[in-house]
Amino acid sequence: MAALETTSVSRPRPPDFIPGYRLEKVVGRGGMGEVYEALQLSLGRQVAVKLLNAELAKDASFVARFEKEGAALAALRHPNIVSIVDKGKTDTSYYLVMEFVDGPSLREQMRNPLYMPGQALKMFEQVCRAIDYAHNRGVIHRDLKPENILFDDQAGGIAKVTDFGLAGLDERADAQGLRNLTQTHVAMGTAAYMAPEQQVDARTADHRADIYSLGILLYELMVGETPKGNYDPPSVKKPSLDKRLDAVVSKCLKPLPADRYQSVAELLIDLEPLVPVTSMIGTAHTSPAQRALRKARELGRSLVRAIAIGLVMSAVAVLAAAMLRDRTAAKRQPAGIELTTDFGNKSPMTPPGRIDRASRHLTLGEGPDTVPLVAMGRRPVVEKDTIGYPVDDDLATGRTIIDTDMSVDGLAFSARVETQQIRHGAMEPVRKLFFGPRADARSALLLVGEPGRYVALVVSGAGAEPSLEWALGGSKRGAMTAPLPAGLSATHLELRIDPVTGDLSALVGEGRDQRPLGEKLVLGKDWKTLFGEPPRPAVGCLEGTCAFRNVVVEGLTMPSVVVPMQVLVEEAPAPTPPIPPRPAARPTPTPPVKKQAPAKAPPPVTKKPTPPSKKK
Repeated sequence: MAALETTSVSRPRPPDFIPGYRLEKVVGRGGMGEVYEALQLSLGRQVAVKLLNAELAKDASFVARFEKEGAALAALRHPNIVSIVDKGKTDTSYYLVMEFVDGPSLREQMRNPLYMPGQALKMFEQVCRAIDYAHNRGVIHRDLKPENILFDDQAGGIAKVTDFGLAGLDERADAQGLRNLTQTHVAMGTAAYMAPEQQVDARTADHRADIYSLGILLYELMVGETPKGNYDPPSVKKPSLDKRLDAVVSKCLKPLPADRYQSVAELLIDLEPLVPVTSMIGTAHTSPAQRALRKARELGRSLVRAIAIGLVMSAVAVLAAAMLRDRTAAKRQPAGIELTTDFGNKSPMTPPGRIDRASRHLTLGEGPDTVPLVAMGRRPVVEKDTIGYPVDDDLATGRTIIDTDMSVDGLAFSARVETQQIRHGAMEPVRKLFFGPRADARSALLLVGEPGRYVALVVSGAGAEPSLEWALGGSKRGAMTAPLPAGLSATHLELRIDPVTGDLSALVGEGRDQRPLGEKLVLGKDWKTLFGEPPRPAVGCLEGTCAFRNVVVEGLTMPSVVVPMQVLVEEAPAPTPPIPPRPAARPTPTPPVKKQAPAKAPPPVTKKPTPPSKKK
């Protein structure tokens, strides 16, 4: 973090002045207070503590401005914006705890003789994306200048915007706050970078004032000075510059806000064609090896003029080696870009494994199926469940694609990763002098689509923090690094895309110990369209030796909607009302029966006796 010009009296602070933090040294001073490099005791990490001057802490307007900076940072989470960690109050003052950026400011970078236009444009694009993100969330910076742009060496030299002390959270809700700050005669920006309307009345300045400041920054990056009055276009001051830059700068610096770009997104549309693709994230400051190389060149030129033809030939050889070193260093790019380069040679491979299309599950290793692989560049050795990359002196980069498409809603791709640096011989220091230091050995899990579109989870054999890189067209590109969770190592990695939200997570560890690395990458439900073609999982290796074991690809589907079961209860039929008894019918009177005289009994029949028969 660059030191600022001293404008306030600094008082010595005890190391534990703020509970939970140990203040180590002052890294910057300004009109509102001091910035310390400090140690967060609970996590053992370096942070930056911004402490409001004790005298200003008694003024409510300065406290409001200080609180506003904390609120603005809390609303923003972007790789190119310094993030806030904590805020609080001591007995005598207020403080903000922010991410510590260990690198130079843009002001220091612009003094670097090796700072090239291509690198400057790529850095400026990162700043524009940060401001566009802030504007989309209602935050206006109002004080963009080289001192407020820092470079994070630990994250590959990416630019980070800081110092949101004058930021507004909302144009309407912030009007009274701006009025109060103006009434206390606080400068609302830095004069050389302020828009005309901001200099007249800061309360009326909107997001287009930041676009004016971006135009000043771009002109100064290209030309080396700020534009004044009727300035000459950049290509007139430096004929080697692309003339299309003139129109971009001119539109940013229109006196009337209505004539400028109406959003940073519009500015990016005109800027992107001018940014070299090869100058992605990279440090622009002079490394010790580069300084040693310049001295070696000067010595070589002196020897060429001073000694015989034999030494002249040696000097020519040294110069040729140095030029090769510069060319190699210029080609060094982020791991994702190197691993997705079209290597030309393709080698199909069909090791055994298991592919269960019903459950959308693929496992490399023993099984009844063959897993289709396509190796590019450095050829791997596939044994059982392992894809290994041994040392190859001719090729440093290799990629192996698992050539299968499961047509899924989400995806989980995991492997156990081992990465080792190559051990070099005794002549390595001599080689390093002419060709520069070798790149660290790196392994990566990738999801690749059409050329130039990918997501890569990269780990280093040198023990650096893992990084997630992505390039999915348009503004969907970037990189972020994240520290490993305590107690875990970068051995088991996983890329997971949620089938419902489309959010991509980078995970480390397995089972109950699995933890996310950094924030999720929001791709949306149509995430597959960002890749241009159905994305395929792949593994990649750079420089050293790499091994990918237990490679598993699992398709994730959208959970089906469960309709609660409706139990139909058959209702008993309503009881039939009883039929009322019919009234008894009146008996029909029976006519009287006439009594008849009883019939006279017939006279008894007298049986005549049978006469006895005569015997013969």
